[in-house]
Amino acid sequence: MNRICTIAGKDFRSLITSPMFLMVAGASSLLMSYSYLRNLKQFGESTMMSAMQFGQEGGANIHFSVFMQHISITNLLYVLLMPAITMRLLAEERKMRTYDLLLTAPITATDIAVGKFLAAFGAGLVLVLLSLIYPLATRAVAEFSVTQLLVSYLGLALVTGTYMAVGVFASSLTESVLLAVVLGWILNLFLWFISQGAGFFEGSKFIAVMEHLSIGQHFASFVRGTLNVGSFVFILSCIAFFVFLTQRVVESSRWR
Repeated sequence: MNRICTIAGKDFRSLITSPMFLMVAGASSLLMSYSYLRNLKQFGESTMMSAMQFGQEGGANIHFSVFMQHISITNLLYVLLMPAITMRLLAEERKMRTYDLLLTAPITATDIAVGKFLAAFGAGLVLVLLSLIYPLATRAVAEFSVTQLLVSYLGLALVTGTYMAVGVFASSLTESVLLAVVLGWILNLFLWFISQGAGFFEGSKFIAVMEHLSIGQHFASFVRGTLNVGSFVFILSCIAFFVFLTQRVVESSRWR
């Protein structure tokens, strides 16, 4: 456990101080600020119009009108940007020839895979917390269910962990950081759109399985503020699966 924490701590500090992480955080903040403020303004205008017409707020719900859109846009950004953060974790080490030193160190492949993932996940959580600032700041001017919001962000944190696990796996396959990013994009999009392939097959059972394998189906329940144990377990299983694949790639490298 100490070896995992050492690897995770070292790589986490390296990630959050890297120019790429700062660029991703800055770009995310700019895009989220524009999108969130625009949606909040539209929500305020529609609420005011309903109050003028019907003498009440008309049942408008800020979570469904503003927060869900904010989380969805944040998720889309993370699908595209997270591989840019994880690309250097193993691919750059291969390129700089420090990967061989890592393999000969007195640590296991599991230590390396889990440590790298935890470092990436920690960096991802920093960005998730950055996104959370926007709806929490709205608490000063609007009433809403904090519990519902936190459940939504639990889902965002989990899928971010999946993107990070995918990114670390992609980074373990090549020494090209650009190829690692592209592989990360492909795998992340595959997890989202796997259910679209169900239309090419017949059989309700097969379609149900394909839809169950789509991470979007499970993420949607979290975004609505519903804590679904099945979705929680499924996303954790995705994370564990890609961390396991990374461990196998690292282990195989020791025998080459």
